[in-house]
Parts: sequence; C-alpha cells; structure tokens
Amino acid sequence: MDMNGIGDMAQTASMRRFSTGLKQSANTAAQELTTGYTADVGRKLGGELSNLTGLETSLTRLSGYKVATDAGARLTGGIQTVLEQMDWLTDGMGISLMNAATISQPGFLEGMVADGANKFESLLSSLNTRVGERTLFAGVASGGPAVASADVILSAIEAAIVGAGAVSSVDIKAAVSAWFDDPSGYRVVGYLGGEAAAALSVSAEDKLDIGFTAADPAIRDTLKSMAMVALVDRGTVIADSETGAELIFVAGNQMLQNQADRAVLAGRVGLAQARVDLARTRNEAEGSALQLARSDLLAVDPYEAATRMEAAQTQLETLYSVTVRLSRLSLVDFL
Repeated sequence: MDMNGIGDMAQTASMRRFSTGLKQSANTAAQELTTGYTADVGRKLGGELSNLTGLETSLTRLSGYKVATDAGARLTGGIQTVLEQMDWLTDGMGISLMNAATISQPGFLEGMVADGANKFESLLSSLNTRVGERTLFAGVASGGPAVASADVILSAIEAAIVGAGAVSSVDIKAAVSAWFDDPSGYRVVGYLGGEAAAALSVSAEDKLDIGFTAADPAIRDTLKSMAMVALVDRGTVIADSETGAELIFVAGNQMLQNQADRAVLAGRVGLAQARVDLARTRNEAEGSALQLARSDLLAVDPYEAATRMEAAQTQLETLYSVTVRLSRLSLVDFL
C-alpha cells in the first residue's frame, strides 16, 4: 500500500513558518496591548486613511507653531528684560543731571557725568544682548551686534559737531539730534543691524510682530540723551563751563521726556508677550483635541488584544509540544 506524506525537511520548514507566524501574532497583540494602538493601521481603518492623514498634518503644523511660540516667548522676554535694564540705568538720572547742572559743585557734576558715560556704555552693551544665536535688537541681521561701541558712536558725533560748527549747547544738541536722525548718521555708523524682522506666525490666526530694533525712535532718543552726557565726559564740552552745564541740563530734561516713549515701547512688547501666551494656550488645546481624535481612530480593545495574545501563546505551546513528540519518534515506533 502506497503512503503519501511530506519529507522531514519540508515538515521542518512548515513547522518553522507556522511558529514564526504565531510569534508575530503574539508580539503584535502584545504591542497593541501595551501601547493601546493598532499595529496594522490599514486594517484598523479599512484602508480609509484620509481622516488620519488630516489629523497627522494638523498635529505636524501645531508642532511647528510650538517652535514658533517658544521662540517668540524667548525673544519678547529678552527684549522686555533689556527695556527694564534701560529703565534701571536711566531711573532718576534725568532729575539728578538737571539738579547737578544747576548746583555750583564741579566735583558733583563731574561725578554725575562720569556715571552717565559708564551707563551709556552699559546701555549699548545691553542692546547687543543675544538669545541663543540671535541678537535681540539687530532685526534681520541678528547674527552680529546691533550697535557699535561707545567710542565709535561718540567719535562720529564729535565729527558731526565739528562739521556743523556747533559751539553753544543749543547748537550741540541740534547736531547730536541731527546725527541720530540722519539716515547717514546713526543708521549707518551706530546701528549695525538690519531691517525689522518680519512678523512670526504663532498660530493659524496670529502673527507676532517682533520688529523691535535698536533703531526704534524710543531707543534712539534715549541714546541721544546719554550720548550728550558721554560727550561732556570725553571733554568734547567742558563740564565745568556754562555750555557744559547747559548741555547736561538739556540731556537730563530730554531723558525725562523719553521715559514715556520707552513705556509705550515696553507696552508693545507686553502685548506681544500676551499674544504669544494666548496662541500657545489655543494651540495646546487644539493639539489635545487632535490627539484624542487620533487615539479614537487607532485605539484597540485591550480585551480583544489580550485574547489574541493568549490564543497565540497557547498555539505556540501546543506547537512546541507536538514538535518535541515528533522529534522522539523512531523507526521502531513507526513500524
């Protein structure tokens, strides 16, 4: 009688394939049970992937907005810190300079002038503050400094004063103001940055205006006042003279007037910070809703996954038992 069967090698290959399939089924079920999400997205969604693709696209877009809001928060926070430092440097200085200019105490006046010159340098240094690889007040040219050194600026102003033939305090003030306002003056020699940076999109609806540079009128006017004090300290105008005292008084008075402009600028930065916070909150809320929707699409029934894993494990154990029994068969047992 003929007997049909399969050879040992074919049987071994068949058992190996069956074992591999059962292991994959068990691992897939274990993965789904652990993560809570399907391992076969196409099967779970019946091949209809458009909803999932839309959710993934929106989540990717929100990830980009998160990078933008984080950057916007760092930039506006840094700008606000510099403005606060400017207020600290100039706080009370306007009145002190005006008082010093009217008191006949040369030593006191010279001390105030020296302090003002030091603060002018500190102010310029603060305008070159960097956050990461970006200079806050340099606009689009954020890779380099925003303003030149005090010596470069004061030397250029001195040349402008000489060129204008300014001698009186009124003429010197006019020459200093003209240099800062002239496009070929401060904007070329003192300000080393570029144009204001474009608005930054922080959500689908909101754009953040971070166009604050060291060329802003509020900052430029503060530099004018401080520069006049520094010029007296350099000896361009003798402090212990009528012209020097008048120039110090004018600088102090102008410094007081600049406080309101800086307050407006700080308010603009504060509004930008609030817009960043609001956009971040909205984006996070939208992201949470999209994540929930994504979970609903891809979630698996943990009981069903556990059942499949248990079934695959039982089949594997049975297969191993059968394999062991077959390996013990001998010719005598067969006959």
